[in-house]
Formats: sequence, C-alpha cells, structure tokens
Amino acid sequence: MASNLESSLSTKGSDTIWDFSCEACKNEAQFYCEGCSKCYCENCVILHNQLFNSHSLFGREQMEKWPIAKSTLDILEQCGEHSDEKIKLFCEDHSQLCCVICVVQHHRACSKISPIEETSKYSTADVHQLSSNIDKIQEELKKLKDKAECNLLSLEGTYKRIKEEIDTVRQKINTDLDRLEKATMQEVDKLIASSTIYITKERDTCNSIAESLLCLSKAVNEVCNKSSKLLFIALEKYQQQIKDFELFIKESKNTHDYGIQFAPSIDFEKYLFQLTGLGKVVHPNKVILLQKKSEKMSLSGSFYAICELPTRETLVLDYGNNKVTLLDNKYQCLSCLSGLSSYSYEMCLISSSEVVVTMNENYKDDGLHCLQMINTKNGRLEMGRKLQLNHRCVGIAHHKDDLYVTSGTALYQYTLTGTLVKKLYEDKTNSNTVYKCAVNLMGDKIYITNMDKHTLRTPAIDGTVISTFSDPDLNNPRGVHVTPGGQVLVCGYASNTIIQVDSQGKNKLATLATQKDGVTRPCSVFFSFSTDSVLVGVERNVIVFKET
Repeated sequence: MASNLESSLSTKGSDTIWDFSCEACKNEAQFYCEGCSKCYCENCVILHNQLFNSHSLFGREQMEKWPIAKSTLDILEQCGEHSDEKIKLFCEDHSQLCCVICVVQHHRACSKISPIEETSKYSTADVHQLSSNIDKIQEELKKLKDKAECNLLSLEGTYKRIKEEIDTVRQKINTDLDRLEKATMQEVDKLIASSTIYITKERDTCNSIAESLLCLSKAVNEVCNKSSKLLFIALEKYQQQIKDFELFIKESKNTHDYGIQFAPSIDFEKYLFQLTGLGKVVHPNKVILLQKKSEKMSLSGSFYAICELPTRETLVLDYGNNKVTLLDNKYQCLSCLSGLSSYSYEMCLISSSEVVVTMNENYKDDGLHCLQMINTKNGRLEMGRKLQLNHRCVGIAHHKDDLYVTSGTALYQYTLTGTLVKKLYEDKTNSNTVYKCAVNLMGDKIYITNMDKHTLRTPAIDGTVISTFSDPDLNNPRGVHVTPGGQVLVCGYASNTIIQVDSQGKNKLATLATQKDGVTRPCSVFFSFSTDSVLVGVERNVIVFKET
C-alpha cells in the first residue's frame, strides 16, 4: 500500500531532490535490480548487466516495483511532535499516530494502542480515494493561489490608487495653505505699506522742521544786533516752531508703534495637532456585525431621518408629527422644533451645527417645495434660511460643497446656496422611482432607492447607472445610508429588514436585522460613529443596535 501511495505521489511530478541514489557512485538512480535489491545509475548499470545479466531490472517507468524511497519513509515515519522519533503505534481512542514518547506523555490511559504492523484500517481502494481527494485539493489550492495572486496585484493597484488620492489631498491642502499664506502676506504687505507711508512722512516732517529751525537760527543771529523788531518776530517764530516740534514728538510717541510681529493661528495649529492623518483608510465591504439585543429610544412617531452632530447629539426627523428632535448622547430630549411641513421626508448634516430638511406643502409637484435649514445652538434648535426649489423635495445628501436632492422621479445637484448645477438622473416610470439617496465617501457614486421597483440604483456622479440591485430582503426600500467606514446600509420597508450592500451597489453582503430583531417597517437607518451603533427609524420608535 505504501509503495502504491508513493508512486501515486511521485507521478504528480515534483522537482525534488533524488529519492533513490546509485549504490555504487551515489548519483541519481535510474534502475532498480530486484535480485540485488539495489539501485543503479545509467553508467553503473552497464557493469551490473555484465556481471548479472540474469537479474531483472526495473526503470523509472516501473516505479511501482521499486522499494519505498528513504525520503518517503522519513516523511511518513517521522513523528510530528518528536522529530527524532519514528511512528510505531496507533491510538484508536484518539485516532492518532504515536511514537513511544507520545504514548508516555499523552496516551497512558488509553485502552486501544496497537503497533502499526497490527493495524489494518485502510485498503487499496482508500489509496485511490486519497489520490482523488489530493487531486481535488490541489485544484482548490491552485484556485486559492490564483486568487491570492490576483489579490496581491489588486493590493498593489489599491496602494497606488490610495497614494494618488492622498497626493491629491496633499496638493489641495498645499493649495489652501498657499491661499492662506497669500492672504496673510497681503495683510502684511498692506500693513507694511501703510506704515512705510507714515514713517516716510514722519521722516520728511523731521527734515522739514530741522531745516526750518536752522533757517530761523541763522535769522536770529543775523538780526540780533540790528533790528529789535525783526528779532522779536524771529524769536516768536522760533518759539512756535519749538511748540510744533514738541507736539509732533508727543504724537509720534503716543500714537505710533512699529514693532510689528506675526502671531500664528493657535486654532489652526491645534486642529492639525489633533489630526491623526490626512484621512481614513476604510473597508467599505467589511460586514457590520450587530448584537441581536437592542434598545428602543423613549420616542413616539414616524422617524424618516436620523443624523448625528460632531458633538455626539442626535437629530431625528418625525414625519408624523412634523418636527425635529435633538437628543443628548443618552438619547434624552434636549429640544424640539415643530411647525415643519406635512411632507418632510429627509434630513442631512451640512456643517458642524446645521442640518437641512426637505419640506413640501403636498405630495404633488405643485405647491411650495423647499430645503429648510435648522441650526443647533447651545442645545437648542432654531429655524435658519430656506431655499425654495421648483420641484418636489424628497431625499437629500451632502458632499463637500454640493447638495443632492431627489424629487421622487429625478436626482438633482445643487450648490449650498440653492443654485441648480444640473439634473443627474431621471426615471418617470412611476412616482417614487428616485426616492432617497446617499453619496459614497469619495463622492463618485450615489445610491438611490427605488420604492416602486424594489431596487437600489447606483449611478456615477455624472448620472450614468453603474448597477441595479434587487433582493428578496429589499422590498419597498426607503432609507439608504453610507457609514463613516464607507459601508452601504439600506432599509427594506415592506420586508422589515436592514441590509448591507457592497460599495459597488451590486451584491448583498449581509442582512443585518429583521423583524425578529424588532425591525418593523423601517424608514431610516444611520450608523453612529461615536457609539458604534446602528440606529433604525421604525414604526413609532427608533431602535439602537450595538456593533459587536
């Protein structure tokens, strides 16, 4: 059996060291003599044949008639735990091969320990099955190896891409620093120029006074003994000139200080010191694992949108009661702002203390449609500016200096001041084909929920659709959210699910929560970076799932 196995393994081909050596010269053996029980190389076998021409020789093509190679014996008989010992026993209690030391250390209490020679557990058929299994494993290993090679190449490409993106960020920072330096130098230039003008004027005044005093001094000396009248006039002028000079000196000392210095921005340096890098390296396809045990907030309403402030307060948009509520980090109410329109669907953060809510007078395209800004100040909510749009406002997302607004059938790009940039995407096959949206971290993809067709659409930033995703766990999708780590979360309103989709919007990575976890008719989903929790706006409440 062992020789068959050795033959099976050797036929797989391996660029190995010599498994058999010539008995005479120690070169690689090519023949085995059954009569001599020895191996010979191509040269030495000639002499052997002259002496023993009646012996049977077997070449490499008849390896099944050769003895077992020493290298094979070493591989098979060597104990895995004690390299200097050979396997001599088999413990049936543990189904383990053992050397003598193994038995002493680990198998003293075992009842069924037999010498290998007395153990007959396998047959020739098992060897063939093993060979077949080895072939399958080799195929799987090749696939894994090829995949690993592709992943290594992909990692190289990822490294280059991220390096280019970091370089781009650095160039933008350099550009901003150049702008700040230019603005600061313009201030310095302006200050130096105005100071130069005044100091030059001051210097010229000094020269003028000095020349005037010199002239008067000469005049006094000249008329001193000649005319009392002219002397009186000269001395009066002299005294007045001295008074003017003293006033000039006093004003110069009291009102002008030219010790100009540069004071670096403490806030700027403090901000840079707090940073740990130019950005975050994220893994958008890493599956979020949630604890099945959840908690509910002490709220009541239909929560169509959730977002979080940098100060860790949470904002929730209550569609049913037309209000926004500000919660502290323990989800207790700090402030409420009522009086929103009856059709307020979505909300997103646009600055550290300002959110924007989509509002409509009615469900149709006519009537007032606007983006209502809401400010947070000292734990209070205040109405801010309002941007009126000429179409229904449903979903909204913010990235850098742009707002992305959905109308139910189209996706628009606006500036933060409400100026329309362009219409990016449109689907008029029904009324809620372009419902809510979210922008990925890079700002090159937008995820759109299509309630009517039960799909998630992912267009590029130019509006070209990259992918369309559907799944039984995504029925009547509503809210969509991109986490700080780049993961894409979507609500299945009718399927009572929260699912995670890959960054391309093509495949489902996981179903994170279902009706068994308390998720009933979810309208919104949000990942809280400060608490590592997924917040889900469900029917009449908000559920908090902690990440494991």
